[in-house]
Formats: sequence, C-alpha cells, structure tokens
Amino acid sequence: MDKTPTKGKALARITAAILTVAFLGFILTAFFTMVIGNHHELVHSVLMTPELKATLPEHPDKLDRLAARIHGFTAAIAENMWLKDEMGYANSAFQYALGKKVINTGSQNMIRLTTGHLYDLADYKDLSGNARDIVELRETAFSGLPFLFVYEHPTLYADGMLPAGYEALDHSAEMADEVLAILREGGVRTLDSRNVLPESGRDLDDLLMVTDQHWSTLAAITMAQRIAGEINDMTGAGLDTSRLDLENLNTLTHEKLFLGKYGQRLGTGLVDPDDIVEYWPKYDTEIERETKRVVSIDHAAGSFREAVTRFDRLEPDPGKTWNKLAYTYYGQVEAYDLLTNEAAPDCTILLLKDSYSAPIGTFLSLTARHVLCVDMRRDVQPLEWWIEKYHPDAVVMAYSLQMLRDDEYEFG
Repeated sequence: MDKTPTKGKALARITAAILTVAFLGFILTAFFTMVIGNHHELVHSVLMTPELKATLPEHPDKLDRLAARIHGFTAAIAENMWLKDEMGYANSAFQYALGKKVINTGSQNMIRLTTGHLYDLADYKDLSGNARDIVELRETAFSGLPFLFVYEHPTLYADGMLPAGYEALDHSAEMADEVLAILREGGVRTLDSRNVLPESGRDLDDLLMVTDQHWSTLAAITMAQRIAGEINDMTGAGLDTSRLDLENLNTLTHEKLFLGKYGQRLGTGLVDPDDIVEYWPKYDTEIERETKRVVSIDHAAGSFREAVTRFDRLEPDPGKTWNKLAYTYYGQVEAYDLLTNEAAPDCTILLLKDSYSAPIGTFLSLTARHVLCVDMRRDVQPLEWWIEKYHPDAVVMAYSLQMLRDDEYEFG
C-alpha cells in the first residue's frame, strides 16, 4: 500500500506547525520589544491627558472614559509597533514588484502619478450636508461679516496626472464641484485653489509635495496673496499684496528634508524626501505671535522669521538626514495662532484653518495687523466667542477636501 499521501499530509502538518510557531514567536517578540522599548509611551496613552479629554463627548460617563483609554492604548500600539516602518516599506516594495500601480496601505489606495507625485485615490462621499452647514454658518454666526470660503484641493492640478485608465477611481473633483456649487447657490463667496494655483504661472513641482498630501509653502504664499486681494475687494482694507511678491522675499532651501505621509509608507529607498523652503521678507518686520498648542500658550516676537518659524521642525530626526515634521515649520494644527503686525493696515482677519491653511495664515500676517487662525477641531471657544472678542473685519474659512470629508468634524 502506497503511504506517500499520508507522508505528504504529515509533512504539511509539520510545516504548518513550524510556521505557526515561528509566526507566534515573531508576534510575541514584537510585542515584548515594543513594551520594553516604549513602556512610557504606552502608559501615557491611557492617562486622561488633555489630548485624550479632547476626544470625549461634552458630558462623558465612565464608559466614554474607558473607551477613550482603550482607543489611546490601541493607537499607541499601532504607532510604536516593532519594525512597523520596515514592515510597511517591505509591503509597499512587494506590491510594486508585482507590477501594481495602485498599492494598498491599510485603508488607503495610493498611486504614483505621471508627474511622480504620490496620491491617495479619493472614493466618493456625499458632502452636501457639510456644504449646507457652511451656508448656515454664513447666515447665522457670520451674518453681516464679509465671508470667504477657500477650497484647498489635493495634489491633482493638471489633466493627465492620473495614469490612463485610473481616472474613474478618483472622485475628488466631483466632490469639490458639488460642494462649491452648493456654497455658491447659498450666496457664499468662494475661492478655488484649482483655479488659483494653475493660474499663478508657477511650476506645479514648486507648488506640490511629492511625498505628502499638503502643498508646498510657495502654494500657501500664492493662496495668501490671492486671499488678501479678495479681502480688499470685500472690505476695502487696502492690504498690500505686493508684500507677498517673491521678489520681496528671501529664500533658503533645505534639500530633501521632509518625508511626508505618503513617503513614510515607502521609505527613502523608493522615494526621495521633499525639499523644504524657508521664506521671509527682505523688508523690515516686527511680528508678535501667541499660540495655543494643547493646553500651553507660546509667545514669540521679533522679525517675521524669528517670530513665526519653528526652527526645531527643520532639524533632521536622530540618525537621519530627513524628518517627518518639517511641513509644520509655519504651524499646522495648533488650537489657535494670533499674529500681530502693527505696521500693517488696521484689519483683523479670522481664519478658520486646517493643516493646509495654517501657513496661509502665517503669511497673511505680512499684510494685515491682526490675523487670528483658529482650528475648530481643537479645544477652543465657540465661534461666537472669537467674533465678539476680536471683531474681525473679514472671516475666511479655508478647508481641504480631507477636512470636508471628515464625518467626525461638526462645522457648527
């Protein structure tokens, strides 16, 4: 009697058992290595810190607090998992080796555009409710105030950037068009970056990041200059937009300093970090800045460069030539920034910002006396409080598609 099939089954079971033991051994090694090396971060993640409190509902009960602690702990595990980055790089490289143009990175499908930029394909989501909320805000909280909505589009700015055949997988333009149509029908004045940036005459490579969804600082300056012009049209404030002309700004390039969100999925073996460029005026300036981060308040004063640039964000990470935070050198998701420039025309701008528009607010401070940049996702006062305290001459809401798609963000 031929016993070969039986021997084959036995060998398969032994192989499966060995692989199972090896896999479990790897998981246990990864877990204990993570705990030993990051126990302080894991303990901190379950403490009821101000950051964790900000995730709670208005009147939390014990279950809400427990759920927040569990969420904090699981998020910390995901962030500190042993060899997390290396395993992500290997996963991306393997998918590219299979010839895939779209690679899956968790919940996102990322594609390399024909221009070399990386980009997450946007599935469709109905954003009409958020658009109507903005119309309602203009009619209520901002009633009687000059109001401008600035739409910040992600990386797709030219025909042919998506590889042929993949256009149907991205719905970013469709969603943007629908939102802006509702806003305009509701009487909201709008500014679309899809018009402003291409019409600036500047090269897209200088306006966009390769490794991140955010724009470059040059794009933020370009938008800030156009926004200042729109505010002049709405209010007659007389803001000097020429202060943002490139001929009036110094520059300093930090080559290959920033590895953005997309690049962090691939690693520097598959993509180069982005250059980061500093900009500051050739003319004399004196700026004061007050910033709320989570609970702490920072103050800075001096020339524009001294007051607004976060120089610590321009240092490479330990042991590397690049970092993951350089984009935030002009601010990102702080609760608020109050920028004062006494030499500028007496105009107060309230900017409701996200991570795209934080640097826009920074450069608007070169044109207006007071620029107040508020991130309504943070632990801040209601809109009415800001309006009653600062009496803005103009309100600018500058939000990206990612912001509009966030179902957990309540515009009201």
